[in-house]
Amino acid sequence: MTAAELTAEEKVLLLEGVDAWQTNPAPGVRSLFITDGPHGVRKVREAAGGFAIGENEVSTAFPPAVTLASTWNDDVARRVGAAIAREARALGVDVVLGPGINIKRSPLCGRNFEYFSEDPLVAGALGSAFVQGLQAEGVGASVKHFAANSNENYRFVGDSVVDERALREIYLRAFERVVKDARPETLMCSYNRLNGVFASESHDLLTRILRDEWGFDGLVMTDWGATDDRVAGLRAGTDLDMPGGVAHNREAIIDALADGTLSAAVVDTSVQRVLDLVARHPAATGPQTYDAGAHADLSEEVARQGAVLLTNDGTLPLDRADTDLVVVGEFFEAMRFQGAGSSLITPPTVVSPRAAFDRRGIRYRYEPGYRALDGTTTPELRAAAVDAARTGATVLFFGGLTDFEESEGFDREHLRLGERQVELLDAILDTGAKVVLVLFAGSVVELPMVDRLAAVLTMNLPGMNGGNATADLLFGDVSPSGKLAETWVRRIEDSSAFDDFNRAALARYYESVYVGYRFHDAAGTDVAFPFGHGLTYTTFTYSDLEVAVENGTVVVSLTVANSGDVDAAEIVQVYVANPDSAVFMPAKELRGFTRLEIRAGATARARIAFPVANLSYWDATAHDWVLERGRYDVHVAASAADIRLTASLAIAEGAASRSPYPAQVDVDYARPPRTVPRSFEQLVGRPVVDTYDARRLRMNTRLADARATLLGRLVGGGIIRAVRKDYRAALALPPSLDRDARVKNTYFVLRMMPNSSPRSLAMSSGGTFPYDVARALELLATGHPLMALRALTTTRKR
Repeated sequence: MTAAELTAEEKVLLLEGVDAWQTNPAPGVRSLFITDGPHGVRKVREAAGGFAIGENEVSTAFPPAVTLASTWNDDVARRVGAAIAREARALGVDVVLGPGINIKRSPLCGRNFEYFSEDPLVAGALGSAFVQGLQAEGVGASVKHFAANSNENYRFVGDSVVDERALREIYLRAFERVVKDARPETLMCSYNRLNGVFASESHDLLTRILRDEWGFDGLVMTDWGATDDRVAGLRAGTDLDMPGGVAHNREAIIDALADGTLSAAVVDTSVQRVLDLVARHPAATGPQTYDAGAHADLSEEVARQGAVLLTNDGTLPLDRADTDLVVVGEFFEAMRFQGAGSSLITPPTVVSPRAAFDRRGIRYRYEPGYRALDGTTTPELRAAAVDAARTGATVLFFGGLTDFEESEGFDREHLRLGERQVELLDAILDTGAKVVLVLFAGSVVELPMVDRLAAVLTMNLPGMNGGNATADLLFGDVSPSGKLAETWVRRIEDSSAFDDFNRAALARYYESVYVGYRFHDAAGTDVAFPFGHGLTYTTFTYSDLEVAVENGTVVVSLTVANSGDVDAAEIVQVYVANPDSAVFMPAKELRGFTRLEIRAGATARARIAFPVANLSYWDATAHDWVLERGRYDVHVAASAADIRLTASLAIAEGAASRSPYPAQVDVDYARPPRTVPRSFEQLVGRPVVDTYDARRLRMNTRLADARATLLGRLVGGGIIRAVRKDYRAALALPPSLDRDARVKNTYFVLRMMPNSSPRSLAMSSGGTFPYDVARALELLATGHPLMALRALTTTRKR
């Protein structure tokens, strides 16, 4: 079908969603079902507004992106994508909202568990594999969130100010790879502004770069409620407005067509993209099935490969015959296996570490010590745990972050473990016990007591069968092999974006290309655990390095030997430095990696290849990639801080090195800046003006900021009281996994609501909170009561 066969009204309806998760049907055009799915299919049984938080259909809870990335295994990512697609088809889902490939700019971002890495190569490689697996099984992907969406507290109203080079080299590069290599059917634009323009209205982002330059031929949809100006969005290249149901947006399109400010050709182009997407997904002709057992096994495999052994004095692996084992921490029996927010999955079963220990016949004494749901404790729980620790030769402390500390919808306030957990852990260490810390968290955790610990194993968030994986790793059935895809700093003040992260709606990405290890390498930061770090129960040696250029491709090959007596996997990383460049550069950058499974005593030959063009930097004056000729250093490493072999690489092609920057920028960025430099505006090429109005309840003012006014307190308070009522009702339910899920869902909404704006609520509520009411509130707040009354009258007529 073509757009020409539809009426104007049918076209307008096709350009928005309906009932939170579906596209509108039209004569001869079926409705598609779209749902969340970065690490499982979250199909809501009954839609409930724009975020549709409610009971879900059962599906496999795979480990989220933080764990998948720690495998550094694109084959596993591809298989997870394929498995999720099979479950999506069985549940009648046509498009899965994932993967999320945003860069982890700061470890404080509450949604980091849902993203892969601080490095665009890792995010792009794993994201591409996931999309390929998903779409090979007939389900469309929606790669998100495009672009520079780096925090939760200001995601609805924030403005990410990013210089052109950092945008291209860091924040867009993973998207570019996924678009070119995996050809996703859809892409989701983010809530935030990018350099002053909402992502949903950025012609540069959605048309010039995405379509004209990268060749994207799919559909662009909004994140749920990301529309600001629907007509401007269509002109920019945003095709589908989700979740839809906003009368104001439909009328704006019709009016703009009538007065000529929006061309019919633009509308037809977007309508055709919707029709093309529908055509790719004909209605299923019969029941769709999948192997739930195989998917559970795959979830467990990812958990095993994605766990990271951070430190070990030889205490691990444990001896199964040890009868003096003490276990402390309620995560042992109520494991945190996934993140909270829109990706919360309802699994068929959950295998906790306690269940896994019991199945293996492991003897232990257990005391919960604290409550897993919220991290609280009592004097009795604490005392019993400390007393138990005095009786054991080894104490396993199961700890981590709760969903009250780390979730979509709000950012973390610090990197510490919960205060009660830290107090308990310190008290146990003070007894002189040998303590192994087993962590469950979706991002970086400060560990000031790390030198007192015998070992630290982070399971990240291990999915529904994470208990089995935990037991396998602790008792040596499998050697740990995961490596960090983000740097673990010792304290938040050491992070690369600390000076400006979450300070205000205007976010100055002052660190430019110095993100994560790129910052720490050049700044000489004493980090707790470097990017790419991870230990095993064996040792690997590297030798026989060869580097060559073959037909425009850099080929790095070397021999890796497992010199221990345990079968294990090693992740070999290749970094490249351009030490003689006149352009400010990170000390080195990841250019390739491979994962090798090597039996004890055996060797393997690794081959890692990448295009010479990948050594280019983005020249912000030429607005293009520039390859510099000269000498490069190729480092083969076990982590960003553990270089094993080095060789020189001569590049004869390309341009002579020169800096495209003003002199002050070169001075300020010769080393990574720790505060916003004076030359930041020169770096971005324009004045940086903060237009955010926190003084009055405007369409794009956070409810939290509007509390400073009477109207803001009345409106925001009323909305938050209603949400808090739902949260308290969930808390009052009898203890169960379902109750915990309801508590987490309602808490996510409760914490997110103060960060919402009247505009985002109007655009995401499916008509429950009408746009004209939001507009009337703004008019009232800005001293126009009569205009506010007219806006409300318009709503009543509708």
